Amino acid sequence: MNPTRSPLIRDVLLWAVLGLPVWWALATTHIGRFAWWECALGLVAIGGVLALRRSRPMWAVLLALTTWSVATVVRPESTVVGFAAFLPVAVAAGYSAGVRVDRPRDALVSLAWITAGVALLVLLARMDDGAVLVSVIGTAFFGALPWFLGRYRRQHRDLVWAGWERAEQLEREQRIIAEQARLRERTRIAGDMHDLLGHELSLVALRIGGLEVAPDLDERHREVAGQARSAVTSAAERLREVVEMLREEPPPLTPGGDVGDLVRRARDSGMDVELHESGEPADPTSLRQRAVCRVVQEALTNAAKHAPGTEVSVRVEHTAADTRVSVTNAATSDRSGEGYGLVALAERVRLSGGEFRAGAQDGVFALTARIPQEAGPIAPRSESADRLAQARRRVRSSRTTAIAVTAACVGGLAVISGGIAVFDAATSVLAPADFDRLRPGQSRAEVEPYLPMRTRVDEAPATDPPRPPGAECAYYSTHQNPFDERRLELFRLCFRGDELVSKDFLETR
Repeated sequence: MNPTRSPLIRDVLLWAVLGLPVWWALATTHIGRFAWWECALGLVAIGGVLALRRSRPMWAVLLALTTWSVATVVRPESTVVGFAAFLPVAVAAGYSAGVRVDRPRDALVSLAWITAGVALLVLLARMDDGAVLVSVIGTAFFGALPWFLGRYRRQHRDLVWAGWERAEQLEREQRIIAEQARLRERTRIAGDMHDLLGHELSLVALRIGGLEVAPDLDERHREVAGQARSAVTSAAERLREVVEMLREEPPPLTPGGDVGDLVRRARDSGMDVELHESGEPADPTSLRQRAVCRVVQEALTNAAKHAPGTEVSVRVEHTAADTRVSVTNAATSDRSGEGYGLVALAERVRLSGGEFRAGAQDGVFALTARIPQEAGPIAPRSESADRLAQARRRVRSSRTTAIAVTAACVGGLAVISGGIAVFDAATSVLAPADFDRLRPGQSRAEVEPYLPMRTRVDEAPATDPPRPPGAECAYYSTHQNPFDERRLELFRLCFRGDELVSKDFLETR
């Protein structure tokens, strides 16, 4: 299979799955089933959501939630069919945005604008405060909750990646440690070889020297013995030089050197270096000052190697407690994860009880170190371990936030629904005393003063008795509490034209 086509194939399969509820809305026998053109527009909208979900994830959320709101509360037919048809695509778009959007603040601001925009669209289309409220609740609930779940999925994926990065870092450190062990063993073997062979060669040279001065040898043999002694002595000297070469380490800093000397030498070599040093430096021969110079030296070496020609800023702050070093330059390449120099430098600072960081961010490569006056406890954690711990904290925070938001949404939805029920019941009560005063045959003008501002329900209940021929009926609450045992009781008033033709008390259980 062509790898470049696999995302398209996945999108087509996902479009087919998310389109199944839309096809159901066309084929169902429920009230409010889709017309063929509504089904076609719905499938096109789902395709648009899938096309935008990678490059413009929040625009995909806007399109999905707008489609859901239009199908749920703008269509004059039953809301159940539209609700079910586009709920999966709304949830999928929110989840996908949570996985792909990097900055949570931008996503939450976008969700707020999406909610406001959808509410305005519904208000212009229906001019019904109830429809607007439903759209706001649905948009916030089905937009925010899937987004938080997707955000948790992203954090979990980052945690897995951080774990693999940690494993790779440990493997690199193990390779470095193994190489150091091999070098130490080679040095030890070289030392042993020098001690053993050097001693033996010295004995050989001594014995040959004895032959050289032996009185019973003629001049020709004494000359050959002298040449042999010279050859053995030269071989011993070459052996010593080879062993010293095997033992050689990078030349140490000259005692008495300071950061200013390093910066001046870097400038003399052509680097653009700016130095800001404050405080009283430590004793130039102290381990602390040598570590500071080692950090600056390695940072300048890295800058010259990986970012030649860029400006380098060196800041050194000396205090009685510690010295803080910061070296920054343009990040023209990534050099924080490879090579021995930075790893060895981080280990040196760690062993001194300090802190070391090196990495690129926002186009700047920064190397920072804190070297204490007195070495404290050695931190056992590495930078990769810190990144893994941070990823774990982000996952825990994201999981906690998702659970809290879910609970808040459910609780808020319950409170809002209860508040709507209380408001709806309180503003639709026809007092029983006023109901008793009404008589069939009265005009609408005579009845209006007793009626509340709202009806309790808009559609007739299932147990509604037969209506008078040609009459239109309105239903009102009998009390203000929508939660007690009388919540299903209604007063029905039926009008034919402007005349009240019947009044009824209904129990809709």
